[in-house]
Amino acid sequence: MFAHRTGGLRALLLAVVSVCVAAVVGSGPVAAVPSNVAETTHLGTVGNANWYGAYIPVAGGVKLYADVLVPRNRAGRVPTVLAIGPYFQHLRPQPGGIGVQEPPKRYDDLLRGARLLERGYAVVFADLRGYGASGGCPDNSGELDRSDLRAAVRWTATQRWSSGKVGMYGKSYDGITGLMAAGERIPGLAAVVAQEPVYDWYRYLYGNGVPRTTRIGTPLSLVYTSVNPPSYVNPRQFQDYATRSAANLINPACVPATLTAQQSPLPNDPYWRGRGIMEPLKRSRVPIFLTQGFIDQNTAADGLTELLRATKGPVTGWLGMWDHVRGNDTDRTALMGGLTDRPSTGRGDYLEQVGRFYDHYLKGKGTAPSGFLVQDNTGSWRAQSTWPDQASIRTVPLRPGTYRYTGLEVATKVKAKGKWLATQIDGVAAAANVVQRTADSRANGVWTVLPPEPSPIRISGTPRITVTARAHHTDPNPLVQNTPIAVDLYDVAPSGRATLITQNVSMLERGETRIRLYATDWLVRAGHRLVVRLTDTNRGRWDYPSPTSNAVVNVLSGEAQIPLAPVNAGTPTNGMSNTSLEGYLARYVYPVPLG
Repeated sequence: MFAHRTGGLRALLLAVVSVCVAAVVGSGPVAAVPSNVAETTHLGTVGNANWYGAYIPVAGGVKLYADVLVPRNRAGRVPTVLAIGPYFQHLRPQPGGIGVQEPPKRYDDLLRGARLLERGYAVVFADLRGYGASGGCPDNSGELDRSDLRAAVRWTATQRWSSGKVGMYGKSYDGITGLMAAGERIPGLAAVVAQEPVYDWYRYLYGNGVPRTTRIGTPLSLVYTSVNPPSYVNPRQFQDYATRSAANLINPACVPATLTAQQSPLPNDPYWRGRGIMEPLKRSRVPIFLTQGFIDQNTAADGLTELLRATKGPVTGWLGMWDHVRGNDTDRTALMGGLTDRPSTGRGDYLEQVGRFYDHYLKGKGTAPSGFLVQDNTGSWRAQSTWPDQASIRTVPLRPGTYRYTGLEVATKVKAKGKWLATQIDGVAAAANVVQRTADSRANGVWTVLPPEPSPIRISGTPRITVTARAHHTDPNPLVQNTPIAVDLYDVAPSGRATLITQNVSMLERGETRIRLYATDWLVRAGHRLVVRLTDTNRGRWDYPSPTSNAVVNVLSGEAQIPLAPVNAGTPTNGMSNTSLEGYLARYVYPVPLG
């Protein structure tokens, strides 16, 4: 979902505008069906499925395009698995640049691994408004997208081949649409599988007012996805795409307004409030199968415990130490490590469990997976009925002290050939071994070092930090008067090697600043210490584009609330370590001062 090379994207978008305008001017008229009428066309067969192209009418005279696969050997009506997102491609590239239309390949692994068509499921892949072959302006999870989700689920549930039961499936952005739909109480929606989703669009681009490094690149990458020229054979689809893309780029209320709104760092901005995901989930009873990596450098576990508290329906899933991967990925499919068939989570039965989940909730067959499979930082897996299995909260007073806002500090770094290299790069898996030079100074921070643990402890859930601090500015420039704070929690071995457990950032508030760190499940061994660092920045994951004020920040008081679970929580189960975790443990380290 990220794009780092924003300059190249801008140039590419300008080129796309020219292509779109030329296509609109130069193409002849294509007969249109009224905007409030659904259309379905049989496009052929794919394997043992009949393949249809459908246009689903939604709000504002827009139609969503969907590829529909229905088992040819079905006996009566069948349940449907629906995926809605911005990333579906409907063509197979051919020599010469002209594509052959075909159903999207994005979730071929699901079709093959879970054998959905063979087991009697229909499958629908639908483009969000503003993407692919759908019309309209991208709404980025606003009210129009919510309305479209309601319409798409209802359309799917009421087709002549449909049993009326719909399950949703997706990862990343496609996972967000599933969670959004779960909060809409849509008749027919019976189950949602969401892998590595975003829990809050604001927090995806900002950490409590501090921008992530991708706050520009990510929106531009989605614009590019929306207007990226396809090689459609179907003239109607290409003209629809060209007309839509040109209009959306030129229309000040579409792409320009969206890009402007997404640069607001204020969480209460109406744009962000209108795209909240958690509040609607409080009324949801839709069963959810959730997958979340605690060390995901793309979609962080910043809202995991919040979601588990919010929803009223059954939630099951996999939680563990992996990056932005699918539950069934291998290092080969995730383009990670040695490109082997090693499972990228540490287990290989994900799609089997997804199949059981759908069978139970969409067909009423068998027993659904329940509870959670959890992998901690040791690579070990366990099964438990709920997560987090919280036993107590340890309250740790934080030392007072002083740091300076230089904008140079990082959370993790290693030394190579006499030079310090930062290892945390926003959106890049630790296993990728991408580094950059850093001028971080460990002296620029307020350190709280706890005594060695006499026995093992398990941190499970979301640590919370409260800090009272005062910033003293010498720079009259109002652009630099906002001063950030970064919080890093480390596990320090007796050897002095410190590994980052979790983190977050915020702009300092008047009075108390409250910060929720990312959720985790981390075993701290006996003899290890917990260390908390308060400093100005975690450069690499967050961006600090304004000139820094060199302000002096006095930390007056603070406390950390660390959720603890039983060390022997749950029941040990099959599973192993993975490449993401091993890269993280090797590179997400810091030379913590213990003296």
